[in-house]
Amino acid sequence: MPTTLERPKTRTQKLHLKRSAAKASVLNGRTITAPPVSGSMPLTSANQIRDQIAILQKQLASLQVAEAPKVILPELHDEKSGRIDALRVAEFMGVALKPLAEGLRLNYKAVHRNSSAASFQESLRPVKRSLELLHEFFGPAEAIRVWLNTPHPDLDGTTALETILEGKAFAVSRILGNAWNGVPV
Repeated sequence: MPTTLERPKTRTQKLHLKRSAAKASVLNGRTITAPPVSGSMPLTSANQIRDQIAILQKQLASLQVAEAPKVILPELHDEKSGRIDALRVAEFMGVALKPLAEGLRLNYKAVHRNSSAASFQESLRPVKRSLELLHEFFGPAEAIRVWLNTPHPDLDGTTALETILEGKAFAVSRILGNAWNGVPV
């Protein structure tokens, strides 16, 4: 049971904190204890916590359970609707909205008015999936943009960005999906 890092305010909370600490798990001969309440945490305590986290991560991995679902690149979604936002995708890729909209065969004026409309989602999905896979491969957006602008032999020497802007986003998504799954070309 997790313990709070704040100083307990009432006697009941103090007792609860003591009980929680008493129930702490013992991992490989080490007891998990609550950090000191006042002042900064000593370096040895931080290292002990990191060691305990590593042990727990190994134990979790050994259970062979599926990971909790997560949204990759949530910044590409509209906060209100949760849908993929074409303007945010264009900005992330480092291109103007108009060429992206035209490349995806979308009406630029409509995309400009409502960049996360439900009718655009089908066209935006392969682009978003490509960006998710690139994020898993490379991490930072700068590295993703470099890859998008580098000629690729599986795209007949064109760049992935050119391919997407030519209306072939699915081809880029397929190449990246195959690479992720270890499917040879």
